[in-house]
Amino acid sequence: MCVIRTENLCKTYRGGTHALRGLDLEVRAGEVFGFLGPNGAGKSTTIQLLLNFIRPTKGTASLFGRPTTHSRTRQRLGYLPESVNLHAYYSGQGLLEFYSGLAGVERADRRRRSEELLGRVGLLDAAGQKISQYSKGMLQRLGLAQALINDPELLILDEPTSNLDPVARRDFRDILLELKAAGTTIFICSHILSEVESVCDRVAILQQGELKRAGTLEELSGAAGATVTVKQLPAGAIEALSATEARLTLRGGESTIACDSEAVHQDVERLLEEWGVEVERVETRMQSLEEIFFGAIDRESTS
Repeated sequence: MCVIRTENLCKTYRGGTHALRGLDLEVRAGEVFGFLGPNGAGKSTTIQLLLNFIRPTKGTASLFGRPTTHSRTRQRLGYLPESVNLHAYYSGQGLLEFYSGLAGVERADRRRRSEELLGRVGLLDAAGQKISQYSKGMLQRLGLAQALINDPELLILDEPTSNLDPVARRDFRDILLELKAAGTTIFICSHILSEVESVCDRVAILQQGELKRAGTLEELSGAAGATVTVKQLPAGAIEALSATEARLTLRGGESTIACDSEAVHQDVERLLEEWGVEVERVETRMQSLEEIFFGAIDRESTS
């Protein structure tokens, strides 16, 4: 089932600024989908269109097979914005009980539900504390609890860990993995590529309103280099390898040749073949998400 679909989605603001240029996107049920791009790429505009905060200039967007304008779609999703703005005069538990009422949770279950979520995000000890006294990290965690109050089928997260310390980020990642295991679809925007890489099934990379690449990490990743292991290297081959960009390490009867790019790897393979050197094994290194990201975008246009 397709949970999110956009077709030729465009948004042009007054003054002629093109925030989105024909975005075609699909997010499947139960997957964690990373939505990436530099500042100004159109990520927040896309989220606002999905949530029906703004309307597109052209094209369509749907959630659960229905237009985003359909009121019932919002009953099935949770949303955590980049900047969490909560009613500061409530306590943490009071706020969640208030929101659980808005989400249709039975009165008898509201306290239990709020305590369950506060414990899940590590705020149970601060349940009775005024939100005005919460730190930025605590507000972010309370915002996540609020987004989960209705047990959503789709969770939309915009820079969800921007105010969290490393320990809280690890806890947040664990929560996402638990939600994924339970079948929740998660759409996450983040500048922390290592975080996205650790939890996402697929990613899309956006720049200046245009979709540059989309797919699984395996689909998007190319070979980023390799380590070649050989047993015997004649003196001439050692000299020839020293003239390349490869890094040669001699270890008794076995030598390794580290190649930092596929081009260097190919040069080394040709050289070894010329010298009649038998290759024992090759360990290929695939591109990281950071390498995929920077390979997809035009870095000059972001400066």
